[in-house]
Amino acid sequence: MSRAPWSGAVGEAVVANIRSDENIRTRFGDYVHRRRRALGLTQDEVTAAGGPSDAAQTRAENGTGPAPSAETLRKLDLGLRWEPGSAARTLAGGEPTPIEDVAPPPRRRAPELQLGPRQIPLDLETLVDLLGPQGRLSRLALEHPEIGALAEISADLDDVVGSITGAYVTRLLEANGGPEGPRQPLLEFAFGHLLEVPAAANDPDELEEALYRRFLYGRTADMDTHTRERFRQRWETNRQRWQRSEESA
Repeated sequence: MSRAPWSGAVGEAVVANIRSDENIRTRFGDYVHRRRRALGLTQDEVTAAGGPSDAAQTRAENGTGPAPSAETLRKLDLGLRWEPGSAARTLAGGEPTPIEDVAPPPRRRAPELQLGPRQIPLDLETLVDLLGPQGRLSRLALEHPEIGALAEISADLDDVVGSITGAYVTRLLEANGGPEGPRQPLLEFAFGHLLEVPAAANDPDELEEALYRRFLYGRTADMDTHTRERFRQRWETNRQRWQRSEESA
């Protein structure tokens, strides 16, 4: 009597493999079906989102027909919002990873705006160029007192130019020997008003800078010992900083 073609150990192995494949396909189909239902999508909506056709989805969910192709698996990832490779991994016995469970890649921070140096060199020619318009505007304000806004603008410009000019004169005096340096009549002629104590110094910083310039110019008779020593320490500190800067340049 002839034997069945798949009898014996070989037949049992074949049957076991078929059943194993059926179990894998059933498990895979359960994952696909549950994911679609969890998203509240119809098969048509899965297809519209980049998933496979209705027929391919039905075969995948029911575990029927040929095994899903690589293209079908890729489309299932898209339509079911799984991380790429999830469908193939699930078919092989693993677990899918929903897109919402994947940490987004760190966003690259936009480069911060570079504002440049807080201080820039100012040459004497530029300073003189500022003084010209300032003087003309001041004269216009005096000639037309009926224009109140003109006087206000002139006063504002005076404050700005005064701060710039004062910083320039301070640096000039510091660089030329400080309180022990030579007195320059031309400097006093051009910027003498910056070497006086302001008649109405409402700003403590403005008064401090005016007194410091007087110290640098050697006008220290009206200063107490503590003020002179404080200004000397400031001058020495600035001088040492400039020397280090020049040596490293």
